[in-house]
Amino acid sequence: MGGLAAIVGGFAATILGLRYVLQAWGMTLDFTEKTLQKGGYEGPVSTMLLVGALAAIATMHLMQRQRYGRLGALASIAAIGGIAMVLIGFFVSGLASDMAFTVGISLLTAGVVVGSTGIVVLGTVTIGAGVMPRWCGIALIAGSPPGVGILFMFSIPLAIMVNLPGTIGWALAGIPWIAVGYAAFRAATRQAQQPSRVQ
Repeated sequence: MGGLAAIVGGFAATILGLRYVLQAWGMTLDFTEKTLQKGGYEGPVSTMLLVGALAAIATMHLMQRQRYGRLGALASIAAIGGIAMVLIGFFVSGLASDMAFTVGISLLTAGVVVGSTGIVVLGTVTIGAGVMPRWCGIALIAGSPPGVGILFMFSIPLAIMVNLPGTIGWALAGIPWIAVGYAAFRAATRQAQQPSRVQ
């Protein structure tokens, strides 16, 4: 289920990014243009993406915990804790008081730093553990905030050439999590299909 949640969250982010791109190119239908102009989609899509990432990381930890040692366990804890802090920070910063906003922004900032570090290290140990495909670890690193930032930086010349808006970042964040979710789903399905050993 963790893999499916990551696929859904990644797909939602990718679709939102592509809809913004199509709108910038003037290729939207009337009803999609009106819905995008209304706005308010970034919050729910962010939540879906973060919950999907949380579920995928928890699933990957359950499948790899025997193989990647303490470093992998610490990376999983940091990634899960950081993402949880970001989710809580989003919620708290939206409350109506100045104190809640300050606490929420602090949680968001700390969560991004802790979660990013955990996700990048988890991607590295995933590549070495051999339980998941190597490309899953690479996608995990690419889907981390630093990875998305690097992808976005390299996409700027292309974005300028083809008039892509800055919201392409949604697609850049979503696509790696679709890959991570697929790898987690595929690995969990294979583990479930293996006959249990009788001791």
